[in-house]
Amino acid sequence: MKIRLKKLIKRLNREETNPLITIRISAAALLHNLAQFQGIKPENKVMPVLKSNAYGHGLIEVASILENKVEFFVIDSYFEALALRNEGIKTALLIMGYVRPDVMNSGKLKNISYGITSFDTLYSISSPVKIHLKIDTGMHRQGIMPEELEKAFSYIKSNPTITLEGICSHFADADSVDKTYTEKQINLWNSIVNKAQKEFPSIKYVHISNSYGHSFANTIQANTSRLGIGLYGLADIEGLDLKPVLEMRTILTNIKKIAKGDSVGYNNSFVALYDMTIATVPVGYYEGIDRQLSNKGSIRIKGTDAPIVGKVSMNMTTVDVSAIKDLKIGDEVQVISPIKSDSNSIYSMAHLGETITYELVVKIPREIKRIII
Repeated sequence: MKIRLKKLIKRLNREETNPLITIRISAAALLHNLAQFQGIKPENKVMPVLKSNAYGHGLIEVASILENKVEFFVIDSYFEALALRNEGIKTALLIMGYVRPDVMNSGKLKNISYGITSFDTLYSISSPVKIHLKIDTGMHRQGIMPEELEKAFSYIKSNPTITLEGICSHFADADSVDKTYTEKQINLWNSIVNKAQKEFPSIKYVHISNSYGHSFANTIQANTSRLGIGLYGLADIEGLDLKPVLEMRTILTNIKKIAKGDSVGYNNSFVALYDMTIATVPVGYYEGIDRQLSNKGSIRIKGTDAPIVGKVSMNMTTVDVSAIKDLKIGDEVQVISPIKSDSNSIYSMAHLGETITYELVVKIPREIKRIII
C-alpha cells in the first residue's frame, strides 16, 4: 500500500513546467486529523467528505492519500465519481448530491451508493441500486419527512431493485454554542433509527454527524459519521488537535518604489503615507485571495508579514515590502499559511473577510497545481 501511494504521489507531482503558484497538501496533517475523529468513538466508521474538489484541497490528491484507509468517500456528484474512478480510486463512494435517474439506473460505475432525498427520486429507481435514505430531522433542505417514513419503507420493500444500505440525516446547527436545536434533532433521529432498524435489521450504515456533530457522538444512535471541514483542519472542535492541511506558495513578480502620496491599485483605495517599496504576486481573487482582504490582509515573505495595499485584483495582489530587505523577483512567497495563528492562515483570512473557512478554500481553482508533501 505504501509503495502504491508513493507511485501515485510521484505521478500526481510530475509536471512539465514550473508553475507560478503551487498548493501543498500535507498527507501527515490529513491523516492526523482523520485519526483525531476516529478516536472519538473507535467502533464507529468515519467517512471523509471529498465534495467540491475535497474542499478545494484536490479531489484526486486527497483520495490518493486516504485510499484503503476508510470504507467510503462521500462526494456530491456523479462527475466526482467519474473523476475518481478514472484515476483508479477504488474506495466505495456515496454520492449525496442529486443524480439524474437515468444516470443512476445505468449502473456504469461500480461500488457506488446514492443518497436519496425525495420520493420522486426513490420512485425513479428501476435498476439495482444501493441507497442511503436521507431523512429530514430539522435542516429542512431535503430529505423524507419523519411522518413519511412508513410510506418510504413500504415502497423500498416492494421494489426489489433497491438495497437500503443506510439511512442518514444532517445537523443544522451543530457548531452553535446553543446546543438546544441539535439535541432536539438527536432525539428525533434516535427514534427514527429505532424504527428503521426494526424494519430493516440488516441496514449497514447509520449516520447524521458532520464534523461538528462528532461532539455529540456518545448521545447519537449511529455507527458511521461524515467528516468534512474537520478533515482539512479548518474547524474548532473542543478536545481535538486539528492541523490545517493546505499551504499556498508563489513568487514575487514585480518590485518597485513609490513616493509619499502615490496611490496603488484600482480606485486609489490606498495612498502611501511615506516613500515605500511595494511588490506584486501573481495571485488575486480568482486564485484565492478574497477581495475582502484588500487593504487589510497580508502574505508572508521571508517569515515577515507583508500587508496587502490597494484592492486585490483578479490575478494579482500588491503588498508593502518596505520592511523586508534584499528582495528580488522570483523570491518565494507564502500566500496561505498552514499555521492557524499566522495572519495569512485560512482562519485569519476568513475572520478579516467576514466569511467562513469553507468559502475561501472551495474557491481555489481546480487547475492550480496541488503537490502532496
